[in-house]
Amino acid sequence: MKNNIENGIYIPEEQRNLIPVDEWVKREDPTTAQTVVLVTDFGMLEIAKEDLPGGFNFEGAQKAAAEYRKGFRCPTRHEAIEMYDARFRGLDEAFKKIGGEPATTIGWTSEADPDPEYNSYGAFVYNVRFPLSRNSFTVQSFPRPLRGAGLTPKTKQK
Repeated sequence: MKNNIENGIYIPEEQRNLIPVDEWVKREDPTTAQTVVLVTDFGMLEIAKEDLPGGFNFEGAQKAAAEYRKGFRCPTRHEAIEMYDARFRGLDEAFKKIGGEPATTIGWTSEADPDPEYNSYGAFVYNVRFPLSRNSFTVQSFPRPLRGAGLTPKTKQK
């Protein structure tokens, strides 16, 4: 549930309030942010500002994302599509403004392929050329952890 927060990209501050990116970058050191929050009609996603270092197979990616921070995981395939679409609405620029990396790599989702006739060893990945595709569990790829965000919008002073 997004609690009537305007769709956009925000930075969560220490008290878990959401600060618009353009306001956040006015701080002395905007690179202290470790995540951005993407707010869409479907809810909020808190996304790490960088992919995890190293390549992971499917199971390794799930474990590494969960160990990144409490509550983090690999995105679902639907969340990966939201991230992909948001790249063209300022998500990559927000990552750059806080010292992160654009979401341009191939990354694991949290979902194995449910079609047993396709391949029982496959999982969905997100990719800059093809927003969602299937990959073998053994392919080395980079996860970008995220979590559903329990955050509060910063209220504007009137």
